Amino acid sequence: MIDLHCHILPGVDDGSPDAEISLSMARHAAESGVTAIAVTPHCNLPGFRRNYRGPDYRRQLNDLRELLTQENIPLRLYSGAEVFADPSNIRTLIEQHELITLGGSRYLLVEFDFGLPGSVLLRTLEAIAQRGLVPVVAHPERYDAVQRDPGLAAWCFSRGMLLQLNKGSLLGLLGSRAEDTALHLLSHGLAHVIASDAHDDRFRTTGFRSLLPVLEPICHPDYIALLLHGNPRRILRDEPIPIPPLQSD
Repeated sequence: MIDLHCHILPGVDDGSPDAEISLSMARHAAESGVTAIAVTPHCNLPGFRRNYRGPDYRRQLNDLRELLTQENIPLRLYSGAEVFADPSNIRTLIEQHELITLGGSRYLLVEFDFGLPGSVLLRTLEAIAQRGLVPVVAHPERYDAVQRDPGLAAWCFSRGMLLQLNKGSLLGLLGSRAEDTALHLLSHGLAHVIASDAHDDRFRTTGFRSLLPVLEPICHPDYIALLLHGNPRRILRDEPIPIPPLQSD
């Protein structure tokens, strides 16, 4: 399994505060069958947490890689960021090559203000796609607009944009509206990836074993394999994503 959304890089955002917690998160991930993680600190949040492409990020990522090697944790780390898609500057950041894509691919993990109007969300995604990147929409089930109208997710899906659900949403840890919307998207085949969005080693954790009992009754086995391994692997390899299989009743 591959986790494309994880705040495991220590001391840079509201995720892991230090190396000890990062190691605990990494051990749990590896023990639960995760073989690779995209390191995705918050990026471009207004007023703080810039985390743009640059030497500081590369140093922090390499330091964590070396730490995992020293501790014999068999987990591969890829570059990435959870980019706040601020409509006021996202176009400029892309054009100036300031953003960190998933594993250096064309795929960009993006998040939005939870209360952003659906029309603005869709226009911003189109602007990203027009600049040669493929948006991977982080936790669409948590946005008010998608909760009110899941058809927005279908619109994104139909245009080749990717949708990443959070493990916590499907486990009911992020509110009933997020859970209901995530299950709706899954049941209609409108998801490409499930990720942990882990922030710590106690509450929002790494690993997917606790999720499998939720997925297995409602998802075709081939779809589960795509969500947790096949599609994440293709993204990190910068390969196209196949259409998920139809869900069984």
